[in-house]
Amino acid sequence: MPAKTDPRDWERLFNRRQRRGPLSIVLRALVGGLLVLGLIGATPLIMNQIELARVTTTQTQIALQTREARATIQQAATQSAIPLFTPTIAVTPTATPTLIPEPILGRAQVVRGGNIRSAPQVVPATVIGQVCVGDRVELFEERIVDANNRWYRLRVVETVGNCVPERVSAGTEGWVSGQLLGTIER
Repeated sequence: MPAKTDPRDWERLFNRRQRRGPLSIVLRALVGGLLVLGLIGATPLIMNQIELARVTTTQTQIALQTREARATIQQAATQSAIPLFTPTIAVTPTATPTLIPEPILGRAQVVRGGNIRSAPQVVPATVIGQVCVGDRVELFEERIVDANNRWYRLRVVETVGNCVPERVSAGTEGWVSGQLLGTIER
């Protein structure tokens, strides 16, 4: 039968002043070992995060350079001539050509800033620039893509302020998700 534990033994083993009891040394070794194992186990995760950050930074730089190049081309094109409507030639029986503006489905205001795109697809290659909250637009076409996601082909009629450097100017045409637009006035 084991001997009964004397309270003085507990003081000797767990004395805070002494801090050198055998149980204290075992606990310190155990905690130290767990910390070392944790660091060894976390090393691959840390290296993975560093690599992911490097790749993301590179892709962001490429996207910004592409966006700047597009913006420069877009700005040069819109500064040369901004049409107020897309002309269409209609031939009448008298053979006198007349210009008919493209039919407008309605007008709306941008309520959430976002991308204006060359096609109704969410891919980096389709981004033309940014529309900002308060911009006024004319809608020409509506498409439903991928289970009730509405897209509108439109022209920016009026811009408000200069919210971001990548913003488009008035006269720019493209596609915008319906989630960015307010109530459509038909």
